[in-house]
Amino acid sequence: ALCKLSSKTLPGDENVGGAVGANAAMGGGLAGGSSGVGMAGYFSSAPVVDPLALNSKILSLELILAVFEHCGDAFQNGEKFLYAVQSYLCVSLLKNCMSNQTVVAHLSLKIFLLLVRKFKTHLKNEIEVFVANIFLRVLESPNSPFEQKVLVLEALRALCADPQMLTQLFLNYDCDFDAVNLYKDIVHHVTRISAKACAPKTPASSNNTKKSVDQELDLSRTGLEVLVVILRSFLKSLGLPGGDDVFDDSDGSSNLSLLKQSLKIDIGKDAPAAAADNANRRANMDSDLSLDKADDSPENQSNNSLSESRPSEVAGKIVDAFDKKRTAQQNFEIGRVKFKLSLKGGLKFFIESDFVELDAQDMARFLFENSEELDKTQIGEVLGKEPDAAFVKVKDGEEEVDPEKGGNGFFLRVLYHYVDRMEFKEIMFDDAIRLFLSGFRLPGEAQKIDRIMEKFAERFTRQNDRVFPSPDTAFILGFSVIMLNTDLHNPSIKPERRMTIESFVRNNKGIADGGDLPEEFLIGIFNRIKKNPFSLKEDDEAREKVNKENTSELFNSLFVFEGPAIFGSSAEEKKREKFRKEREEMMAASEQLFKKRPVDKNYGRKPSSESSIQVTDSVSPADVVKPMFDVTWGPLIGTLSQVLESSTNETSIALCLSGFVYSIRISSHSGMSLARNTFVNSLAKFTTLGSIKEMKSKNIECIRTLLSIAIIDGEYLGESWSPILQCISQLGRLHLFASGLDSEDQFLQTDSPQLTKISEAAREMEENNGKAVLAAVNEVLIEKVFSSSVTLSARGVVSFIEQLIAVSDAEISGDTKKGISGVSSSLVTAAGSQRNGAGSAHGIEGPRIFSLQRLVEVADYNMNIRPRLTWSQLWENMGNHFAKVGCNENAMVSMFATDALRQLSFKFLEKPELTDFNFQRLFLKPFLLIMKNPGSREDIRELVLRCVDNIIRTLAHNLRSGWKIVFSILMLSSSDPSVKINTLGLAILQRLLDEHLDDLCPQGNTEGTVMENGEDEQKATLSSSERSLRNANAEDFVGLCRASLSFVQTEESEKPLPIGLSMRSLCHTACYADLVADKKVLPPVSGCQHTDSNAPGFTYEGLSDKESLEMAIWRPLLDGLASGMCSSASSISGGVGCLVQRGSAMALRAILLRHGNLFSVSQWSAILNYVILPAVQVGAETDSSPVTKISSESPLVSSLDFVGEPLPLPPPSDDEGLQKFAAMSQSDESSPSRPLGTAELLVEASFADLRHGGDGNLSKAHSLKKKDVEKRIVHLQPFPDSWIATTAPIALGMLSDLIHSSFLNLGDGAMEVLWPLILSQLVRWSVGAPTEKVQLETVTYDEYHGDEVIVDVLEWQPCEALVRIGCKEWSRVFCRVLDAIPGLDKIEAQAWLGILSTSLSDTLVRNVELEEKIREDIVDAKLAALGIQDESARRSDSGDGDSNRTTRNVNYLGILPTLKTRCIASHCLQQHLSTFVGQFAALTEEEEISRLLDTLKQSRLESSNARKDEDLAHAFQEAFFNQWGEGDGVEEVEAALQGTSGGSGHRGSSQIFFLTQEASATKAVILLLSLLYCRQDEEKNEWNAEEFSEPLLMERIVDVLTEFLSSEEKDGVLIDPNVWRSASESGGQVAYYCTSFAGVVVDILEIIRNLEEEKFNRHKGSLFPILCSLVRVQSGEIRHLVSDILRKQIGPMIQVPDWG
Repeated sequence: ALCKLSSKTLPGDENVGGAVGANAAMGGGLAGGSSGVGMAGYFSSAPVVDPLALNSKILSLELILAVFEHCGDAFQNGEKFLYAVQSYLCVSLLKNCMSNQTVVAHLSLKIFLLLVRKFKTHLKNEIEVFVANIFLRVLESPNSPFEQKVLVLEALRALCADPQMLTQLFLNYDCDFDAVNLYKDIVHHVTRISAKACAPKTPASSNNTKKSVDQELDLSRTGLEVLVVILRSFLKSLGLPGGDDVFDDSDGSSNLSLLKQSLKIDIGKDAPAAAADNANRRANMDSDLSLDKADDSPENQSNNSLSESRPSEVAGKIVDAFDKKRTAQQNFEIGRVKFKLSLKGGLKFFIESDFVELDAQDMARFLFENSEELDKTQIGEVLGKEPDAAFVKVKDGEEEVDPEKGGNGFFLRVLYHYVDRMEFKEIMFDDAIRLFLSGFRLPGEAQKIDRIMEKFAERFTRQNDRVFPSPDTAFILGFSVIMLNTDLHNPSIKPERRMTIESFVRNNKGIADGGDLPEEFLIGIFNRIKKNPFSLKEDDEAREKVNKENTSELFNSLFVFEGPAIFGSSAEEKKREKFRKEREEMMAASEQLFKKRPVDKNYGRKPSSESSIQVTDSVSPADVVKPMFDVTWGPLIGTLSQVLESSTNETSIALCLSGFVYSIRISSHSGMSLARNTFVNSLAKFTTLGSIKEMKSKNIECIRTLLSIAIIDGEYLGESWSPILQCISQLGRLHLFASGLDSEDQFLQTDSPQLTKISEAAREMEENNGKAVLAAVNEVLIEKVFSSSVTLSARGVVSFIEQLIAVSDAEISGDTKKGISGVSSSLVTAAGSQRNGAGSAHGIEGPRIFSLQRLVEVADYNMNIRPRLTWSQLWENMGNHFAKVGCNENAMVSMFATDALRQLSFKFLEKPELTDFNFQRLFLKPFLLIMKNPGSREDIRELVLRCVDNIIRTLAHNLRSGWKIVFSILMLSSSDPSVKINTLGLAILQRLLDEHLDDLCPQGNTEGTVMENGEDEQKATLSSSERSLRNANAEDFVGLCRASLSFVQTEESEKPLPIGLSMRSLCHTACYADLVADKKVLPPVSGCQHTDSNAPGFTYEGLSDKESLEMAIWRPLLDGLASGMCSSASSISGGVGCLVQRGSAMALRAILLRHGNLFSVSQWSAILNYVILPAVQVGAETDSSPVTKISSESPLVSSLDFVGEPLPLPPPSDDEGLQKFAAMSQSDESSPSRPLGTAELLVEASFADLRHGGDGNLSKAHSLKKKDVEKRIVHLQPFPDSWIATTAPIALGMLSDLIHSSFLNLGDGAMEVLWPLILSQLVRWSVGAPTEKVQLETVTYDEYHGDEVIVDVLEWQPCEALVRIGCKEWSRVFCRVLDAIPGLDKIEAQAWLGILSTSLSDTLVRNVELEEKIREDIVDAKLAALGIQDESARRSDSGDGDSNRTTRNVNYLGILPTLKTRCIASHCLQQHLSTFVGQFAALTEEEEISRLLDTLKQSRLESSNARKDEDLAHAFQEAFFNQWGEGDGVEEVEAALQGTSGGSGHRGSSQIFFLTQEASATKAVILLLSLLYCRQDEEKNEWNAEEFSEPLLMERIVDVLTEFLSSEEKDGVLIDPNVWRSASESGGQVAYYCTSFAGVVVDILEIIRNLEEEKFNRHKGSLFPILCSLVRVQSGEIRHLVSDILRKQIGPMIQVPDWG
């Protein structure tokens, strides 16, 4: 009854009269009694309404409101009550909510909101109708009254203020595929009405009255309040600040405020009860849902499964449904556009997106249901396609497609199915046509229209069989009606020519199967068409818009004054009339939707609806805030920005800023980075800090708002910190302007021509802005932004620092406004240069360090607050930025960054670092990056080194992992192009060694006393931290070694290091070796590897674990010195060359000699294999100096006398001379106070001797410190760049020294392991490649070009200089071993002598065999060149040669240098026997002596054969002639040789080499045998040396003397005392045998002279005749010796007294 009473229409409500006039009639007791105050002024007229009827309606509505405010569960769930609500109350509310009486509408809306709150489970469709069809259309309509819109906005405000209601609205509609997007539509309509007042004005709206403008502004503010309420609901749901904020209605006296207060809709007073009710419902949900489980429908089953999930899972599933729906809607919009552009393309997209199947019936359904959204012209084209048109093209040979599935006739089938979906039953014919044509636009072609209307006529006739006798009648009349519509409403047809009723009736006579249709029927159609033409909705709207604009323009052009000012309220009357029509349409449409609802009384309890809504009740609003805000923020940002940009109203501005704050907070906490960034960027632009323009109060408020956001919500800002920090940067700039400064250019010394100077006007504006900001924005607020960083989480502070770094980077590059203005400074400079004054572009700025200073402050704030792990992550970004800025081209900027690093580093390093952490290394890394950067300035690199020096001086005791960076920086200083940097880096290293060794080696004093035997036990007792510390200390020591060795230049460079730095760094290595030897540095306890040289624990392969660990700290030293020893860099000073190479060799030698006792056999093997031998060989092979090409003319006369000598053994450590040198070295003020170690002292003394050209006697090195040392003569070297001439003797001589000092004490292991390694190097240099034969390169005869080298040896071959050095080292090895024999036991001594003797014999044999093979190859090649194949073929057939090798085309002349070198090697090995043969003969046994004698015999015989080989002699002469350019070929040279002498004189050309070799072999044999013959054995030996040697010695003596006499008699003519020349030669050819063997003869005669009488008497018979013959030789020395023998040995026999 109450519903029916409230539904009665008021007498004045049927016409749109006025708003309110019943103020007096309502009295003061009604709920809305005071609402009439001030309302009458909003309308020009207020018709009188029956007070009794109005009060009855208000009373009934108030009673209904009271009922629903206090109703309980029985009412809310009772079927009868629910039916009454749906069938009666909803209809009543539908009528009353659109009432002209504001009080009625107000009460109706309050009731509606209660229904939404308490009955939403049962009124889903009704709520949708009310909101979508009534509320939103009122807001959208330009004709609806202002009060009506305010009322709707207040209703929406109340609806959105409750998070639960707002959430349910979204879940039940926007997440439902079958429902409209109610929440989205609310947001869009509210945003549009909020922005309408600020939208650009059209001509039609440009002349609105002040009242309408004020109303628009009021609506805009109200709409903004609704939007802000929505945001507050989100905040309340998330439990964030701002959710409980309230509006400040300070302007309560305004009309809008009064109206809103009177219309205020508050449904929150029973919130607790409602909340309890919701809780009860959720608690009883299981029981409620259990009743619904009786229904087994799929819909209900899905709802049941959803309800059984937890609330968070339910929310997730619902949100997924929303995402799917939104995706589908987005795809539909894409398809709609595609369909408009291309019919088939659009349909194909819809099919692929599963909107429709490729089926004619489904396609018709899709077009029919979506006719309002799709382009109606294209729908008409689909329906009008040709009858045989197909959607799917079939290729030739393919099967035809069914027409229903896209084949031929597909579109015709679509037309049929489309028309069949229309319902024309009991509808008038013209209305049927109107309905039919409302879904598409008829195509223009007659044939298409014909097909469409034919199908329409058929459908209409079938459903209305009594109207027309046949479909043809309907078809013809339909055409006629369409023509009538065109004729009556086409503006191009003149009125007098338009169709009349009579003509229309006449045209349709006889169309009813020969009869006529009723005339009144046709007249009715004519009148309805004339009154209401056929037209599509969109066409009507477009026409109305055009007419409105045209009318407005005409109206404004006719009258000077405003129309409403003249005609009063006629415009308002028209608006009310239009709204009345709109209201009728809305009411009719809504009632129609209500009627479509099922009439079943149980409709409200429909399980599928109720269950789903009850399930959504359990969803927490916080779970769906994110998708809801995702819908909201797009239109919201546009509205807020538009209003903030154009509005000057403080309330609107405050609402907009609140909207920004809330939106940023919601998006930040919801992880919506895009929304958050968009809001923050937009707000930052409204600060106008990115441009030069006058700041207004709202701009300053934007700044304050931005700072408050930074402080309150900084934790979640992420990337959005960037615009905020850029604004703060600009605030700093404005503060400078306010202080009278232009920028930081004066401090930063910026004077770049690219900088754009601002004009005076712009400067003045910036100053004013700065003062305004300074007055309004407290600097403490800015400081709080940075000081609050300590409260941020690890993730939050990382984002903050990342963006602060980015802003600082922009500042330094001079482009800090891009993030605020959106335009780079460099892009607007050109435009700005054309404009001066205020508002001009800001141009290119100079560098600024505002944010860099703030970054330093932030680092200082957080350094000791954050955990070290977190801090390391922060510092990684900050450090990289400091490093980048430290390399800036601006000196002051880079210096500031570096100095800031220094300050932060000092503070950070004050706190000791724990074991196993590397935070110091990470913190100091920026210094390293600056040093590495090739673009860094020299003064900055120097500053970095100064910082490092200060750190070492003051904080070395706290350094742990930071040492690695320190050493890396010092390493980089060694490769710096600046000598100043090089010197400073080494000076820091030197100071570190002199003053801070205890800090670097803290365990030295306590652990250095650990005995070796107990070291393994100590390792086992170390804790984990102690083991890590020891490993770290070892790694630091390795870094220190590498830092010093980096100053040793190993490669050629354009800017070489000063040699003094390299030599000083070599002294450091000796100091490091002393530290290791003294156990001040201990090896690591684990982690050894031999694959990565840059990784910790790098050691040698093939060692035990203990040995590997020990060598891990030795290897960097040894490897570095080896690299220096074979360095390719030129190091000449004062004419003395290869100083670095020699210095490295000396340092390595000193270290190994002083501390070699620390190494085992395996370790020595590794040192030889990986250090010494490779370095020695690389140095030899890479020497490209002329020394490698020098060849002597005779083995006896060397052309390489300038080659250096090996160093003598150094004096012991306690040598008096060395101690004096040490005392003098430490007497200097600059010298360190620490004592020099043994190896360091030896290196210092060696270098002093080297610098001053000493003789290597280090006992006198202290004399080099005297003032007169400069007077000493330094002998210049002819080839100072030659490694062979300067360094090779020292490097190879190191091997014999090591044998003496270390290897002999290692027992059998040294002989078995180490000696083969040394032997291989001695053989490599003295003999060459250990191959059995030399492979020769073959060339054609035409390719022969004299003496070009064609020897292609598989392995490297030594030059003559290396051969002489290697052979000399053989004698040094023997001498060193023989010197140490007294200290060895007899067995060990015999073993060493045996292995040395065997090695020497094998080496000489190998050389002789190689020599013989080369000689044969030369002879074969020469004979082959002459065409003499007999000898070559004979050798090939006998198997002596390589049958597969062709010798004809071998350049044998190129092999001669190799043969000469082999000959020199044999001679030198034999010659150097004399240096140790005395001791050797006294100690060696028969087996070794016999082997050596056999070897010497083989050498003597080979050399004898060679000197007698005429072909070889010819080859030597040929090489001589070719060298001087005589002869063009082998035959010509041969002829020339034949013509020089008729005898055998040509043999002398090769005799000089081979006779020398033969003489040295003979001399060695005779000397060895003579020593054996005269040896006095103190102990009885197993063999008799005298008996063994006597026959051999006498035989050789007789043979040599006999051949000497023969040669002297035949060829000798005395020219000078030592040279014989042939008497038959006019040119005086040398008699080589006499010359070569003269020395041997002298030695023989001395042996004979010294023989004991008894031994001489045994051989006097054979010796006396020879002695008598020697009396006549040409040599006075020989004759004198013979005379002495005769006097001493023969005289006593014949009793001749001694006359001497």
